[in-house]
Amino acid sequence: MQLKPVPLALCALSSSAGLMSFHSLAVQQAEAEKMTTVVVTATCIEQPLSETNGSVAVITSEDIAREGSTELYDVLSHEPGVSVSGGAGRPQTITIRGMSGNRIAVIKDGVKVADGYGASDLNDVAGHNSFDLGDVKQIEVVKGADSSLYGSGAIGGVVVLTSKTASDYLGSEDHYAGLEGGYSGISDKYTSTLTTAARLGDTAHLVRVSYWQGSESKNHDQSLYLRNIDGFNAALTSEWFLNDSWTLKGKADYYQQQVRREQGIPPTQPDGGGWQASSFLEEGETSTLSVRAGAEWEGEALLAEQADINLYYRQTDTLSDKDIAMQRTQEGLVFKRRQSESRAFNDHLIGLSADLQQRAAHGEVEHAIAWGMELESMLHERPVSKRIADWSGDTQQDSAPFASARTHNLGVYLHDDIRWGKWNLAPGLRFDYQQMSSEVEETIGGYPLHDLSSGELSPSLSLAYQWTPALNSYLSYSHGFLAPSYAKAYGFVPHLSSDLGNFVIRPNADLEAETSDNLELGAKYDDGQLAVYGAVFYSVFDNFISEKTIGWNEAAKYAEVQYQNLDGVKTYGAEMSVSYWFSERLNLVSKLGIVDGEDEHGEPIRTLTPLEGNSMLLYLQDNWQSFVRVNYAGAMDKVPSCQDELGISQRCATTSGWMTFDAGAGFNLTQDFRINASVHNLFDHQYTRYQDVAGVSEAQTTFSTEPGRYFSVNAKYSF
Repeated sequence: MQLKPVPLALCALSSSAGLMSFHSLAVQQAEAEKMTTVVVTATCIEQPLSETNGSVAVITSEDIAREGSTELYDVLSHEPGVSVSGGAGRPQTITIRGMSGNRIAVIKDGVKVADGYGASDLNDVAGHNSFDLGDVKQIEVVKGADSSLYGSGAIGGVVVLTSKTASDYLGSEDHYAGLEGGYSGISDKYTSTLTTAARLGDTAHLVRVSYWQGSESKNHDQSLYLRNIDGFNAALTSEWFLNDSWTLKGKADYYQQQVRREQGIPPTQPDGGGWQASSFLEEGETSTLSVRAGAEWEGEALLAEQADINLYYRQTDTLSDKDIAMQRTQEGLVFKRRQSESRAFNDHLIGLSADLQQRAAHGEVEHAIAWGMELESMLHERPVSKRIADWSGDTQQDSAPFASARTHNLGVYLHDDIRWGKWNLAPGLRFDYQQMSSEVEETIGGYPLHDLSSGELSPSLSLAYQWTPALNSYLSYSHGFLAPSYAKAYGFVPHLSSDLGNFVIRPNADLEAETSDNLELGAKYDDGQLAVYGAVFYSVFDNFISEKTIGWNEAAKYAEVQYQNLDGVKTYGAEMSVSYWFSERLNLVSKLGIVDGEDEHGEPIRTLTPLEGNSMLLYLQDNWQSFVRVNYAGAMDKVPSCQDELGISQRCATTSGWMTFDAGAGFNLTQDFRINASVHNLFDHQYTRYQDVAGVSEAQTTFSTEPGRYFSVNAKYSF
């Protein structure tokens, strides 16, 4: 089966329409070839997945529907070297090959998702889940640094999400309408979606409105205080086809999710001598408004045969409110107190991007060249308001522990994919210049602030050889880059008399950018029936930014902590994926990976991954499909040191090996009506994934077990 010609995809929008995972779709074709060629755009220049010089995981909308996934947590949980902590109603932090937090760039429709916010990149206040997965057409996960394409933030990996457009629904028809509904037992989440698409003359339009309601993701014995979830997403996508060369396009997207918890804090002492919560209310809201307008051009010109220009704006606001009424009895007297706290996290981005591509040939040498630029300005704010009312009075305190700041970034890149016979050489280079400055404050906490500038050249280079039509091997190098975040440079955060200890985080406006150097050696075999992909990788991270105790304030009795550039961190590991088609209908897929590493002191870093993988058997019929999967992981005892509640150093939490089973089926009840159902953790096994307890003490793992047996179902009806 020959791959049909497809237009060049543009890097920023990852707009390929032909992307599918090599294990997700059967091909009705001759016995000699059981699997279609797969096309990816994560490398900016479109090429088959089997010829991509690097490790890229691909998840399609069909995969998401089959699993009943509603969160990043569900979608990425089966990829070796990739994990997501958190879940529905909780911030979700992506980890790729030992790097997590804002060291992973998340791109949706060409625009970076808002930064996560949490100490030590745990994103325990706001994660990357500020969008709806319902309209996602495909997800590409680039494992390892890709700053030569995506600039700052792609030091550890990239997650690229591409939304559906009207053409994905219309096909050859002029109108489409559909209803979708689903249920996910992991969080008792109900979802419903109305989709309409229409082709009107030389224009095409898509409207999607989604609503969901549920609760926070559960642990095994459902002992968590669960937050209730209520959210919706509305999006309008339009295209205007002016002529054979020009297309105008636009999209407006609004996402909002609210969480609410009314379960309180237990008494601090059994006899009631401590504070007791008489009422407790925690509310949070995350909203994202995204607007994009652009133009695509395709034709013949000296510098480009395809161009994509976009102007975009994204505004993400996270608000967290907490109100607690408490009381205690002491010497026969009743003392009452009400504490209220409001925290905001505002991340507003405006940008302009241009991406161009050109193909050229000189004799036997073929070039596929991509280049472009990106200009962005981002505003960061994190105001805090606290109020305490008790017997001594009513106190209101407004503060900004993180100085309001604006970041300007300019990035330009150039990539070339050179093919000469059986050889493939792919050099790339990007230059980024970023300047961050305080919007208002010249000092914070008595410490001066000044502009912080970072400039970086991020090269990449890969060399591949096609040994046979089915087998190739590659060696790739990539440079990663992460400019200092304003939270680490411009923050003055007191933690006095807290559960974490007595310390103050001081600002450091002299931080240098983190960098990484990454090597990967891999081989890919794909003959249409058997596909085997394997890779080993080694990464060194320099100027790693982490907190460090720099002194002790004797007068106030607290430690002084500051984010500083420390020595390097190393990560290394291996991954393998195998897919075999026994027939046109029966496919076996198995994946396995491990991530190891250490810091400058030889101590294991927090975000390692034990030997972990899964094996899935997929059966496809004309009108239905089914799957069974076994998931497994080895024990993890290579862990760093932690401190308990008394500040005593001890070994962090470890985990035992585990194995679970999933199963599911999908049916086309009619030509227009499809239903998918699945059961996860079929035998209700109680276990803990290491990624969910990484870097915490054993005492803090009480509520960290994975969910027990749960069911998911989703249905789609097209009019």
